[in-house]
Amino acid sequence: MSKSSSEVIMKRMETAKTIVAGDRVHRALLDECISPEDWKKAREELNETPETRIAALRAFKEKVAEEKDFVARTDDIYVLRFLRTRKFDLERAVKLMRDHYKFRAKHPAVFPAPSAVEKALRANIFNYLPHRDHKGRAIFVVKMGEWNPDEVPYCDFVAAGNLVSEYVLDNSVTQINGYIGIWDFKGFGLKQFVPFCSPKNAWLLCNLMQDRFPARFKIAYCVNCLQLVNTTWSLFKPLLKEKFRNRVKILSTDMKDLHQFVDPSILPVEYGGVMPPSDCQEMAQMVLDKEQYFNFNRKFGFTAKDNRKVHDV
Repeated sequence: MSKSSSEVIMKRMETAKTIVAGDRVHRALLDECISPEDWKKAREELNETPETRIAALRAFKEKVAEEKDFVARTDDIYVLRFLRTRKFDLERAVKLMRDHYKFRAKHPAVFPAPSAVEKALRANIFNYLPHRDHKGRAIFVVKMGEWNPDEVPYCDFVAAGNLVSEYVLDNSVTQINGYIGIWDFKGFGLKQFVPFCSPKNAWLLCNLMQDRFPARFKIAYCVNCLQLVNTTWSLFKPLLKEKFRNRVKILSTDMKDLHQFVDPSILPVEYGGVMPPSDCQEMAQMVLDKEQYFNFNRKFGFTAKDNRKVHDV
């Protein structure tokens, strides 16, 4: 893609401004300004104050430094994603980092460099909307019907989702408020169902989402759901913990159901909103432009020689 094309597709997300709809305020996804409401949530929900943050960061870094075969990335913004996901419970936060890197070591194919999965990134499967919801949460759109398993293998499918979410997680506003999902099953058929629901693939995805990824998943709204989606959900439910199961809501094909939870002022037209159709190209380009960052991140974790730690996942 040419530089001029890249600049055009990125402009919409980069220039997004705050939208006020009634009494609801929707900030731009890329806005990194932590509001007083964010700090209030951090204090009340995550047990984070300036004092606890300083102490926890120091204790976390000391704890992971004790691991002989564990090389941790310890810059503050990275460590905070683990502390905030585990509400500043030090032991649970350190365990999450260990488990995350064990998973990465065991499944390197789903944590590649962006350039290795460019086709998947540009397939319009995964995207974040340019605006957050009224609670400050990032909105992750997954268009399952856009996934062609003949062109994008399952590992590349998961990898693309990981990469765009990793990108958004470098923002403290996302770390504090979390993210919600709009899982769109329009066009989802047997072609997607078979690889998506194979026992090995289903377990890999559930394991990653629930216990291995440092992000605050709040809720997912499944839209355009036909009978095959109900079958898919029945296969996944036994693999999910009750807390996670309760955060997946299957809605009707009427987008007014979605509008009860996400304001149309920030939704694309395909979901009954006023925004242009969701297009992943700008997000894909931002991820691809951070190739060096993602390669740097891949250097950390457990050493492969420690088989017990790597494979005990």
